[in-house]
Amino acid sequence: MIKRISRITLFLYPAALLVLFGCAPVRQIRPLEKGESSVHVGLGGPITQVGDVYIPLPLLSVGYNRGMHINLDIEFGSHITQAMFGIMHLNGGVNWRPVFSKGLIPGIIISPSVHFMTDFEPQSVRIYPVLDLNGYWKFAQKHYVYAGIENWFELTRTRGDGLQQEHHWLIAPHIGASLGVKKWDILIEGVVYTPNLLNTGRGTKNIGLGDQGVLGVFL
Repeated sequence: MIKRISRITLFLYPAALLVLFGCAPVRQIRPLEKGESSVHVGLGGPITQVGDVYIPLPLLSVGYNRGMHINLDIEFGSHITQAMFGIMHLNGGVNWRPVFSKGLIPGIIISPSVHFMTDFEPQSVRIYPVLDLNGYWKFAQKHYVYAGIENWFELTRTRGDGLQQEHHWLIAPHIGASLGVKKWDILIEGVVYTPNLLNTGRGTKNIGLGDQGVLGVFL
Protein backbone atom coordinates (compact mmCIF):
# COMPACT_ATOMS: atom_id res chain seq x y z
CA MET A 1 0.00 0.00 0.00
CA ILE A 2 2.83 2.44 0.82
CA LYS A 3 4.53 1.80 -2.50
CA ARG A 4 1.25 2.22 -4.39
CA ILE A 5 0.45 5.56 -2.72
CA SER A 6 4.00 6.79 -3.36
CA ARG A 7 3.69 6.07 -7.08
CA ILE A 8 0.39 7.92 -7.42
CA THR A 9 1.59 10.85 -5.35
CA LEU A 10 4.69 11.31 -7.47
CA PHE A 11 3.31 10.75 -10.93
CA LEU A 12 -0.47 10.84 -11.19
CA TYR A 13 -1.37 13.99 -9.19
CA PRO A 14 -0.29 16.85 -11.47
CA ALA A 15 -2.13 19.49 -9.47
CA ALA A 16 0.04 18.56 -6.48
CA LEU A 17 3.25 17.60 -8.26
CA LEU A 18 3.43 18.82 -11.85
CA VAL A 19 7.15 19.08 -11.25
CA LEU A 20 7.48 15.34 -11.82
CA PHE A 21 5.34 15.27 -14.96
CA GLY A 22 6.99 17.21 -17.75
CA CYS A 23 10.47 16.81 -16.38
CA ALA A 24 12.29 17.32 -19.63
CA PRO A 25 13.52 20.51 -21.27
CA VAL A 26 12.37 22.02 -24.54
CA ARG A 27 14.24 19.73 -26.86
CA GLN A 28 14.53 20.95 -30.45
CA ILE A 29 15.19 24.66 -30.77
CA ARG A 30 17.35 24.54 -33.90
CA PRO A 31 15.21 23.88 -37.00
CA LEU A 32 15.79 20.50 -38.62
CA GLU A 33 16.10 20.04 -42.35
CA LYS A 34 13.59 17.78 -44.05
CA GLY A 35 14.67 14.20 -43.35
CA GLU A 36 17.15 15.22 -40.66
CA SER A 37 16.90 13.39 -37.33
CA SER A 38 18.01 14.08 -33.79
CA VAL A 39 18.12 11.96 -30.66
CA HIS A 40 18.00 13.69 -27.29
CA VAL A 41 18.72 12.82 -23.69
CA GLY A 42 17.51 15.11 -20.91
CA LEU A 43 18.73 15.10 -17.30
CA GLY A 44 17.54 17.27 -14.42
CA GLY A 45 14.40 18.25 -12.59
CA PRO A 46 12.89 20.25 -9.74
CA ILE A 47 15.29 21.55 -7.08
CA THR A 48 14.30 19.34 -4.17
CA GLN A 49 15.55 18.64 -0.68
CA VAL A 50 17.58 15.42 -0.53
CA GLY A 51 18.93 14.88 2.95
CA ASP A 52 20.30 18.22 4.15
CA VAL A 53 20.85 19.78 0.71
CA TYR A 54 18.74 20.97 -2.23
CA ILE A 55 19.69 19.57 -5.64
CA PRO A 56 17.99 19.21 -9.05
CA LEU A 57 16.50 15.73 -9.17
CA PRO A 58 18.39 13.67 -11.80
CA LEU A 59 15.30 12.70 -13.80
CA LEU A 60 16.11 11.10 -17.14
CA SER A 61 14.21 11.32 -20.43
CA VAL A 62 14.99 10.28 -24.00
CA GLY A 63 13.40 11.17 -27.32
CA TYR A 64 13.59 11.44 -31.07
CA ASN A 65 12.86 14.25 -33.54
CA ARG A 66 12.44 14.04 -37.32
CA GLY A 67 12.36 16.98 -39.68
CA MET A 68 9.28 16.87 -41.93
CA HIS A 69 9.79 20.37 -43.38
CA ILE A 70 12.19 23.23 -42.66
CA ASN A 71 9.60 24.69 -40.28
CA LEU A 72 8.11 21.46 -38.87
CA ASP A 73 9.46 18.44 -37.00
CA ILE A 74 7.75 15.62 -35.14
CA GLU A 75 8.79 14.45 -31.69
CA PHE A 76 8.43 11.32 -29.59
CA GLY A 77 9.72 10.79 -26.06
CA SER A 78 9.82 8.50 -23.06
CA HIS A 79 10.60 9.19 -19.41
CA ILE A 80 13.05 6.68 -17.97
CA THR A 81 12.85 7.65 -14.30
CA GLN A 82 9.08 7.14 -14.23
CA ALA A 83 9.59 3.72 -15.83
CA MET A 84 11.91 2.75 -12.96
CA PHE A 85 8.96 3.36 -10.60
CA GLY A 86 6.60 1.29 -12.75
CA ILE A 87 5.04 4.26 -14.57
CA MET A 88 4.83 4.33 -18.37
CA HIS A 89 5.09 7.94 -19.58
CA LEU A 90 5.14 8.51 -23.34
CA ASN A 91 4.67 11.70 -25.34
CA GLY A 92 4.35 12.69 -28.97
CA GLY A 93 3.87 16.00 -30.76
CA VAL A 94 5.11 18.49 -33.31
CA ASN A 95 7.26 21.63 -33.30
CA TRP A 96 5.98 24.23 -35.79
CA ARG A 97 7.96 27.39 -36.58
CA PRO A 98 5.64 29.88 -38.33
CA VAL A 99 8.30 32.60 -37.90
CA PHE A 100 12.09 32.22 -38.00
CA SER A 101 14.49 34.30 -35.94
CA LYS A 102 16.06 37.23 -37.81
CA GLY A 103 18.26 39.69 -35.95
CA LEU A 104 16.41 41.01 -32.93
CA ILE A 105 13.11 39.63 -34.23
CA PRO A 106 12.37 36.37 -32.39
CA GLY A 107 11.36 33.18 -34.08
CA ILE A 108 8.27 31.37 -32.81
CA ILE A 109 7.89 27.68 -31.96
CA ILE A 110 4.39 26.28 -31.37
CA SER A 111 4.52 22.78 -29.92
CA PRO A 112 1.28 20.87 -29.26
CA SER A 113 1.73 17.39 -27.82
CA VAL A 114 -0.04 14.63 -25.92
CA HIS A 115 1.34 12.86 -22.83
CA PHE A 116 0.15 9.38 -21.88
CA MET A 117 0.77 7.91 -18.41
CA THR A 118 -0.25 4.75 -16.60
CA ASP A 119 1.01 2.51 -13.81
CA PHE A 120 -0.94 -0.41 -15.34
CA GLU A 121 -3.49 -0.39 -12.53
CA PRO A 122 -7.27 -0.01 -13.11
CA GLN A 123 -8.36 3.59 -13.65
CA SER A 124 -4.76 4.85 -13.61
CA VAL A 125 -4.55 6.01 -17.24
CA ARG A 126 -3.98 9.75 -17.65
CA ILE A 127 -3.87 11.67 -20.94
CA TYR A 128 -2.68 15.29 -20.94
CA PRO A 129 -2.84 17.72 -23.86
CA VAL A 130 0.15 20.08 -23.66
CA LEU A 131 0.84 23.30 -25.54
CA ASP A 132 4.37 24.71 -25.42
CA LEU A 133 4.91 28.23 -26.79
CA ASN A 134 8.43 29.62 -27.30
CA GLY A 135 10.18 32.61 -28.74
CA TYR A 136 13.80 32.09 -29.78
CA TRP A 137 16.74 34.17 -31.02
CA LYS A 138 19.66 32.95 -33.12
CA PHE A 139 22.81 34.81 -32.06
CA ALA A 140 25.47 32.66 -33.78
CA GLN A 141 25.72 29.64 -36.04
CA LYS A 142 23.74 26.90 -34.25
CA HIS A 143 23.54 29.01 -31.06
CA TYR A 144 20.13 30.03 -29.72
CA VAL A 145 18.49 31.49 -26.63
CA TYR A 146 14.78 31.02 -25.97
CA ALA A 147 11.98 31.73 -23.53
CA GLY A 148 8.47 30.39 -23.32
CA ILE A 149 5.71 28.78 -21.34
CA GLU A 150 4.50 25.19 -21.19
CA ASN A 151 0.77 24.64 -20.62
CA TRP A 152 -0.60 21.37 -19.25
CA PHE A 153 -4.34 20.71 -19.30
CA GLU A 154 -5.91 18.40 -16.72
CA LEU A 155 -8.96 16.67 -18.20
CA THR A 156 -10.19 14.66 -15.23
CA ARG A 157 -12.65 16.06 -12.68
CA THR A 158 -11.26 14.07 -9.77
CA ARG A 159 -7.75 13.34 -8.58
CA GLY A 160 -6.42 9.83 -8.05
CA ASP A 161 -7.34 10.08 -4.35
CA GLY A 162 -11.00 10.79 -5.21
CA LEU A 163 -10.91 14.48 -4.28
CA GLN A 164 -12.10 17.15 -6.69
CA GLN A 165 -9.52 18.33 -9.22
CA GLU A 166 -9.25 22.07 -8.63
CA HIS A 167 -6.52 22.98 -11.12
CA HIS A 168 -7.08 22.22 -14.80
CA TRP A 169 -4.53 24.61 -16.34
CA LEU A 170 -0.94 24.14 -15.16
CA ILE A 171 1.84 26.38 -16.43
CA ALA A 172 5.65 26.26 -16.45
CA PRO A 173 7.54 29.36 -17.74
CA HIS A 174 11.12 28.66 -18.81
CA ILE A 175 14.26 30.17 -20.33
CA GLY A 176 17.24 28.43 -21.88
CA ALA A 177 20.11 28.32 -24.33
CA SER A 178 20.93 25.78 -27.05
CA LEU A 179 24.58 25.70 -28.12
CA GLY A 180 25.53 23.75 -31.23
CA VAL A 181 28.93 22.02 -31.21
CA LYS A 182 29.57 20.01 -34.39
CA LYS A 183 26.79 17.38 -34.40
CA TRP A 184 25.76 18.08 -30.81
CA ASP A 185 23.30 20.59 -29.39
CA ILE A 186 23.95 21.25 -25.71
CA LEU A 187 20.90 22.72 -24.02
CA ILE A 188 20.61 24.32 -20.58
CA GLU A 189 17.19 25.31 -19.25
CA GLY A 190 15.69 26.83 -16.12
CA VAL A 191 11.99 26.46 -15.39
CA VAL A 192 9.42 27.54 -12.80
CA TYR A 193 6.64 24.99 -12.36
CA THR A 194 3.16 26.23 -11.44
CA PRO A 195 4.24 29.69 -10.20
CA ASN A 196 0.55 30.47 -9.62
CA LEU A 197 0.22 27.67 -7.02
CA LEU A 198 1.49 27.49 -3.45
CA ASN A 199 4.62 25.43 -2.91
CA THR A 200 2.89 23.26 -0.32
CA GLY A 201 1.20 19.87 -0.37
CA ARG A 202 3.51 18.60 -3.11
CA GLY A 203 4.92 15.62 -1.21
CA THR A 204 8.50 16.96 -1.42
CA LYS A 205 10.29 20.09 -0.16
CA ASN A 206 11.29 22.26 -3.10
CA ILE A 207 12.80 25.66 -3.82
CA GLY A 208 10.30 28.06 -5.36
CA LEU A 209 9.66 31.77 -5.74
CA GLY A 210 8.92 32.40 -2.11
CA ASP A 211 5.87 30.29 -1.35
CA GLN A 212 4.89 29.89 -5.01
CA GLY A 213 5.92 27.35 -7.63
CA VAL A 214 8.97 25.07 -7.91
CA LEU A 215 12.29 25.87 -9.60
CA GLY A 216 13.92 23.33 -11.91
CA VAL A 217 17.15 22.98 -13.91
CA PHE A 218 17.87 20.74 -16.92
CA LEU A 219 20.74 19.74 -19.19
